[in-house]
This record gives sequence, C-alpha cells and structure tokens, in this order.
Amino acid sequence: MTKLYFQNTNQKRLILVDLDGTALKNNGKEIHPDTINALKKATEQGHIVCIVTGRPHRGSIKFYNQLGLKTLLCNFNGGHIHDPDIKHFKRLIFPVSEAIIKAILHEDYIFNNIDNAIIEYYNKAVCWKQDEFFETYFHLNTIANDTFTISKLIREWKGNANAILIQFKEETNLDQVWRDLEKYSNSIKVNTWKPYANNKEKLIFEISSKFIDKGMTARILAQYYNVDIRDVIAYGDEINDKEMLMAVGYGVAMKNGHTVIKSIANDITKLTNDEGGVGHHLTELLNLK
Repeated sequence: MTKLYFQNTNQKRLILVDLDGTALKNNGKEIHPDTINALKKATEQGHIVCIVTGRPHRGSIKFYNQLGLKTLLCNFNGGHIHDPDIKHFKRLIFPVSEAIIKAILHEDYIFNNIDNAIIEYYNKAVCWKQDEFFETYFHLNTIANDTFTISKLIREWKGNANAILIQFKEETNLDQVWRDLEKYSNSIKVNTWKPYANNKEKLIFEISSKFIDKGMTARILAQYYNVDIRDVIAYGDEINDKEMLMAVGYGVAMKNGHTVIKSIANDITKLTNDEGGVGHHLTELLNLK
C-alpha cells in the first residue's frame, strides 16, 4: 500500500466511490456490509464521502440513503451533480444538445442497426423497445409512468439529454458506427462497455457531453468541499473511472478492475467488490476504528 500525500490520519479526506464493480457487488443490487460500515465510519470521523457513478439518480439514490450520505450525488459520470438532501447546491447538468442527438439518430447506418436504445435526461427517459433486461439493468422500472416511455419515435426526442445508450444488432459493422460518430467529436464523447449481467455480451455505446468525465467531477467536488485535490481518495474499476483516479492524490483500483485502471492507480484493493474490497482497503488506509 503506497502512502497518502498527507500522512496525518486526522486530515479531512474527500472519498469518491464508484458504484458498479466497486462499492456494489456484481449483482448490482447491494453493497457489501464491510464497505457500508467503512464508509459510514469515515463519515462519522469527519471525512466526506461522495458517490460518483455512471448511473442515473434513480439507480443510485437507494445506496446514497443506505450510506446515510448528506453530500452531493454525481450521476451520469458527472453529467448531473446535485444535492438530494438539503438542496442548497444548484443542480449542475452538462447535456448533449437536442440538435446533436437528432443528427446522430438521423445517421441512417446508426439508426437502421439499433437493437435497442435509451435517451436519458435527469428526470426522464425514452426507450426504443420493451426489453426486460434493459428495463431492469437501467432501472427504468423505477421511473414514474409519466417520465418513461417506450417509443419507436426516438428520433423525435425533444430537448437536451445527459446520455444516449445504444446497443447495436449482432451484424452491425462497428467501424462504420465509429466513423459516423466521429463527425460529432467536437460535441460528444463515446464510451463502450458490457453490462455485468448481460449474457449476450453486446457492447453498449454510451454517448455523453465531450467535457464530462469523473476527473472533472473530482475537481468540482474538491473545490466545493475545500479539499486539496491531492488529499482526495477515489475508488473505481472501469475505464470511465480512469480520469478520476488520475486526477486525485490517491486513486485506488479494484482487484476485479480493468487492467488499464490497475496500471494507473496508486494502489489496488486486496479484495474484490464482491468481497468488500472498498471497505477492507479504506479501513486499513485511514485506520478506521
């Protein structure tokens, strides 16, 4: 275990925690008890714990409340930063514009090869077609009926959006998809990933604002809480956590994490997310009692 920038264990720390693959077990439905206990102890001892996740609000608020947090909640990888509790913090939303969304969906090759897709804004979503896996994995079954619709008229989306998530048909030429998306590289960034529970193992293309990443989010949180960025601890496991782990003073990759994340981290947990890796590591790092 490498050393923290400041060795005073009484120093106030800002602790940033990803959810899927990090704080959450692989089932995506629960946090290991050791991780819950460690994060609660850290809060009790004056440290600041924030969730920074790619999930929307509806997929993370349960865990925010379970941890007893009163801090800012960061969704869509920082595309939506807000205060669910006191609401003193003015909501920050970094969207993709309606014009760009429509332009992407009017790329014929992209549109004609969509297997399923979701467009998300902080309080609403539209899904291309009904799919039990999509509705469960993306927590669409927790949205009120008036903010979630299933519609083939996805091209007619009105307003900006935090994210567009697209799963393509098996036979799709993904190189052509990348070429089409490259036209909008001044406005968007694209991440690809595979859902943990998806037996089909199809890639999800996640399209968001170009300037959104967890590294920027870490800097916003450090400024807001008046914490030296070198005194921030962050836990993550996937490619979308890379900028966050690189931005902070002490970035920790999960044992079960992507090899790229492990290669840039200051440290790696000894245990996986299923084994309570965050809780075990944080307890040892901060000497939590």
